[in-house]
Amino acid sequence: MQFFFSVLLALFLTGCATRPITIQQAANVPASRILASQWLSQGPYTGSLIIKRDGGFMGSACTIRVFIDAVPVADLAPSEKVEVFVPVGEHIVGVTSNGICGGGASEAAVVIALERQKILRIASGQSGDIYLQPSAF
Repeated sequence: MQFFFSVLLALFLTGCATRPITIQQAANVPASRILASQWLSQGPYTGSLIIKRDGGFMGSACTIRVFIDAVPVADLAPSEKVEVFVPVGEHIVGVTSNGICGGGASEAAVVIALERQKILRIASGQSGDIYLQPSAF
């Protein structure tokens, strides 16, 4: 019986943290959860910004809303991504939980360069806090 509870506890703890995924593993966010379409097409003097959400159980009951310069862009579920083409220069990207989930908010400054790609990762720790950070994959 004690073995059963030990295994259950181990599964519970590992299920709480999110796990990073590559941009190839992430699914595109459905069009129904895109909130701002002005940045979906590449234009002159823009660069690519991919925001992807980790996979895993933590916070999976809620979507996370992505903002660029305080404009709502998309609501991401776990293992989803959105690619936007924003003007060259510095921008503030923010994320916050939707619905009943906690986690607060997180923001990051990004500098977009012409014809370059930036990738940001949305992660949730075991405490439930949301983190927005650069990602290499």
